[in-house]
Amino acid sequence: MWDGYTVIQVKHKASVTGGHPENAAWLWGQIRKELDAWANFKGDRRDIPGFLIFITNVILTPFPVVGGHDTINTHIKDYLDHLNDGTRDIDGEATSARIKRLNRVKSIAKVRVWDGNQIQTLLKVYPGIRSAFPAFLTAGDAFTVLRQLSDNISTDNLEAALREHAKTALAGEGFIYFDEAGSGDGNGIPVHEIAIDLPVSFDSGTRHTSVIKYVLDRAEHVLAPGITTQAAPRHLIITGAPGNGKTTISKFLVQVFRAALLRDADNLGDGHREIIEGTKTALRRFARELPRNRRWPVRIDLAQYVQEGGLNDDSTLLRWIAHKVSRRSDTGIVTAWALKEWRQKWPWLLVLDGLDEVTEPTVRKRLIERVTEFVNDVDADKCDVLVILTTRPVGYTEKIAPAQFERVDLDYLELAEAVRYGKLATRVRLRTDTDRIERVHARLVKAAEDESLQHLLRTPLQVLILTIIIDGAGQLAPDRYSLFRGYYDTVFKRERDKPAGLHKMLQDYGQQIQQLHERVGFELQVRSESSDRSYATLTPEELRRIAWQVLTEAGFKPSGKDAGLLSNIFDAATKRLVLIVPRGADGYGFDVRSLQELMAAMHLTTGPLDDILDRVRVAAASPYWRNTWLFAAGQLFSTPQRHQHQALVELVETIDATADDRLGGVAPVGPRLALDIIDDGMARSYPRWRDRLIAEAMKVLGEPDPPDLPLITKYLLRFANTGDDQRAAVAEGLRDALGGTPTARRTAATLQHLTPAIALEIRAHPNVRGLDSVRKRPDATLPTSVDGWEDFDFEIETNPCVGEADRLLHEAADALRHLRGNEMRDEDYLAIMRALAVEPAAAGLAAALAHVIGHEERLIYHLRDGVIPTVHRRPVGERLQSMMPDDV
Repeated sequence: MWDGYTVIQVKHKASVTGGHPENAAWLWGQIRKELDAWANFKGDRRDIPGFLIFITNVILTPFPVVGGHDTINTHIKDYLDHLNDGTRDIDGEATSARIKRLNRVKSIAKVRVWDGNQIQTLLKVYPGIRSAFPAFLTAGDAFTVLRQLSDNISTDNLEAALREHAKTALAGEGFIYFDEAGSGDGNGIPVHEIAIDLPVSFDSGTRHTSVIKYVLDRAEHVLAPGITTQAAPRHLIITGAPGNGKTTISKFLVQVFRAALLRDADNLGDGHREIIEGTKTALRRFARELPRNRRWPVRIDLAQYVQEGGLNDDSTLLRWIAHKVSRRSDTGIVTAWALKEWRQKWPWLLVLDGLDEVTEPTVRKRLIERVTEFVNDVDADKCDVLVILTTRPVGYTEKIAPAQFERVDLDYLELAEAVRYGKLATRVRLRTDTDRIERVHARLVKAAEDESLQHLLRTPLQVLILTIIIDGAGQLAPDRYSLFRGYYDTVFKRERDKPAGLHKMLQDYGQQIQQLHERVGFELQVRSESSDRSYATLTPEELRRIAWQVLTEAGFKPSGKDAGLLSNIFDAATKRLVLIVPRGADGYGFDVRSLQELMAAMHLTTGPLDDILDRVRVAAASPYWRNTWLFAAGQLFSTPQRHQHQALVELVETIDATADDRLGGVAPVGPRLALDIIDDGMARSYPRWRDRLIAEAMKVLGEPDPPDLPLITKYLLRFANTGDDQRAAVAEGLRDALGGTPTARRTAATLQHLTPAIALEIRAHPNVRGLDSVRKRPDATLPTSVDGWEDFDFEIETNPCVGEADRLLHEAADALRHLRGNEMRDEDYLAIMRALAVEPAAAGLAAALAHVIGHEERLIYHLRDGVIPTVHRRPVGERLQSMMPDDV
């Protein structure tokens, strides 16, 4: 029994080799350093312990004399003997120093070494210690704890059930299907083979790290409130543009933690071990290892969660997770209560993928409430849970629980990263076809050297599609619409040129097949927007009906002599028709959302130009339809038709002028549409339209503190970096803003503050970096703020609204007056929304607001962040359907 001051020191060897002498030698080196530090009378270790214990994961052998234990003890004895030996002292000062060191070490009465074997034995003997730190131990410990948690699965069966769930998920949920993007073989690719660590940007707009490294670093810290080393906010919202790999990243991260959890399990099959080893190999590409802090990982597809009734009034997110786990078990039900207990005992990683797929405002609000409720419960119960939410950035305005969630943005790939990913994807996709792999690699490198194509190498999906087009000897066009359209043409040609299969059908009925894709894409896009179709598919009957309509409009008789053609097209579609694929038991659709949006855009741009413009005007403000809108704009720019280009540019310039129902003058969408068109590349060959679009885009500087200003800055600097004329256009826009309203001056100054770091990150030309020194024109007269509330009141009182519209207008005006200096109340929100739903009241409100928006920044924040996002999310799909001609 020891009684006295005891110091315990831990010596953990990251990689324990199989050689016992090497392990013992390493441990002695560590112990000697500590003894030297305790012996140093000039050091900072003042109080000498009476007892010293070294704890290590290194295994020491017990053999007498030559074993690890005896070797360490011999070294410690030799160390003391050396301090007792004065024969090497050169003078009295050396003798004095040696004796002082000896006396300090002699104060340590006992030294013990607890090696890996002893630690394992102690943990078995003292289960209380083991259960206090479960995440750092073994999968067996995890399942032992779980045995106690469920009253629905018997104690004897729970361990087996959850092992089975973990193993099933490891082998069944960690795949990416390249047939979703053109391989056509239907084989899933393990996500670890194709994962890429994408760069991320933060609020400053500059890049600091990469997403996988950032998440793994966050996950390695203890995140339980009260003891965490991670400052709030602890959880993460990861935003990424279409095709930027959010789902791939979410699947890979969950797979990483499954592999970490199961790596010590003793009942894995060869397939499980292969996946674990593959995951470790992928992590080594990113200079990482499997996490040491083991977390129980769960990934929830939010669209599926909504689609399958997860938002029922009597349900919670935890209940859905229990349902999801139980569904993959053959031995019983795991209850929400069991998982609540489990959550308090074991660290979790919860990935919520695809918030952007849930669009209907009421459903989206309820979903966000469930997520916030879950996180609040986690914090209240002091659980070690890391929650990761993914979404597209366009339309994400809710700022979910900013005290708990940090937002990080997936950035575009740099050229070198894009080329590396393209080579990796090609090797995985083509496997052993060396000649084709080398040919694609060569053309990929050449494309990366072509300035007109470089902006296409931005996202993993675009790089993958580009390599598929290259492989098919297709032509590359310098805009995103043409890239995706070229991909469809490549896949179509590949299937058509096969000697068997769909060859004859695709050759003879190519136009009808394309129309079928367009109709299906548009129908799915409309359905996905509604509250009950977040996870949209077509039933076999619906798919057959669309095929029937396409054939009928082309003059065929699918109910008569061409019934066989209808059956053939339907059979091909249900097996795989170019991009229409089966989606399990749910039906048929597109597994890649961007391809669905491409086809919806192609359908949307069918018919006379004036009709097309009416449709794209309706869709423009919706964040859900934004990617489809950009594809539609790209389609209009893809042909050398000057009147189409002019019409689209004029639409962007005027789109907010008559948008009273969404307060276009308060939160205009035109400047961001112009920025998206410019950044997309479709107008790069048309200086006339490019210059008008950048002039419209620069109007964004008139907004107070835009939340996406770092991204806007990056767009503008990338544009300025493409030529002297482009840089001059951005400089002119800055001069206008710096000589404009107080709001514009502040926003422009903030953009200039962001410029040096972002310009350095994108490796912009020095002239572009100099945009931070642009000043207002010397002769500019700065406008001053004026109180326009008298004019506001006059506008309200003299407005021609009558009856119900007049009442709604006055109630909304009262709400706006309240919002000048107060937080928004529910009644303020409802009053404004009711007024915007009635055209005369909306027009009157917009006219009155025009007098005050230049200086009432707080009011603008309330409207922009609290009201207008809901207005923008109002479903427009059914309206768009009604605008399509009857024969289309």
